[in-house]
Amino acid sequence: MPVEYVARVSSNPLSEGGIVDKSFARLGGWAAVLVGVLSIAYAVFFLAIQPQSPFIGAFGSWSILAASGVFSSAAYVALYQRVKGSGEDGYALWALLLGIAAAFVTLTHGVYQALLVNALRTAEAPARAAIEAARLLPSQVDPAGVATFGVVGLVSFLFSWRIAHNATLPRNLGVLGMANAILLIVLFVATALSIQPLILLSGGLTSVIAGPIWWIWLGRLLMAQGSAQ
Repeated sequence: MPVEYVARVSSNPLSEGGIVDKSFARLGGWAAVLVGVLSIAYAVFFLAIQPQSPFIGAFGSWSILAASGVFSSAAYVALYQRVKGSGEDGYALWALLLGIAAAFVTLTHGVYQALLVNALRTAEAPARAAIEAARLLPSQVDPAGVATFGVVGLVSFLFSWRIAHNATLPRNLGVLGMANAILLIVLFVATALSIQPLILLSGGLTSVIAGPIWWIWLGRLLMAQGSAQ
């Protein structure tokens, strides 16, 4: 661990817990780790399982997306507790509010699509056609992933920008988060414009590499703070 980072952390009262709820920091840490793991699981179900077993792959991927919405909301609250109080708290609060809203939309979007997939399995011909048509149309809940990708990308950038200027967390975590934020925003634009190669590139990088590393790294740091004496 760099000496400079150790010195910065040891001189900041928030790094020792301060006004942060340590119990919730542990919960938020575990939630962040789960979001990272679920991101990889989503990619596995969507890219690897769905071509072989359409129902299991689709239902599983949408269910995983819904679960990540719940866990990310807890992680955002814990992260907000960690970065607030270091100046410019308005940006952190904005990120928290956007993050909670995006987490709810992600949950709703995942549940809606999972229900459509489940209904499709037992639907008769007329109903099946209607369900298929509904799946092809832009989601009324989250069109083109505006919340799941676009808003979450903005949230990631705002929080990561604060992390990069906050003495209680490694600057490299913030740099990685900003890079992941750019990937998420690119993914949203590519999805909205139906640019398939860019969807695969940005989606693969954020869901399998940058996103999971950032979430799991953040989760471990939050858990460490929650366990500190």
